Amino acid sequence: MRVRVLVVAAVGVVALGLGLAGCGGGGGDTQAAPDRAQGMLANLPSCDRVPLDEGAEVAADVPGLVLPDGARVTSTVAQGALTTVEATIRLTPLDVRAHYEGRTDVELLSVEDEIFESEILLRAQERRMYLRATALCADGTALTAVVGPDSEDAGLPGFRSGAG
Repeated sequence: MRVRVLVVAAVGVVALGLGLAGCGGGGGDTQAAPDRAQGMLANLPSCDRVPLDEGAEVAADVPGLVLPDGARVTSTVAQGALTTVEATIRLTPLDVRAHYEGRTDVELLSVEDEIFESEILLRAQERRMYLRATALCADGTALTAVVGPDSEDAGLPGFRSGAG
């Protein structure tokens, strides 16, 4: 009985530690310990087992859409003033965030990292773009971008934790 209690307690501590690693905003933990974050991403399945190139690639001529080079767009849907774009890329969510931080043609309004997911709100070409980058595999990411007017009340999605 005592061994079972210790195992349950250890699993609880590990789960709590993993949960806390995914909390917070602004990339604090991921910037302080990039090797640890990259190590966690390396635990995901190999991208050879996850089809990143599935689905037909489509053109995405959307003003204000700024995706990293190599992004493969698979869907665009216009709904009123907003356009949603789905894509994949051979980068981690942390690499996607770093890509936008290094760009000089966009203005970052808000950034949040949770290792397996990064959320970015930016201004480009007099439009706003909300981007969620979610890890699919060790070095592959699904991108969901919503582009709309440069306005606080444009109806763009918000960050899940309420930060931003």
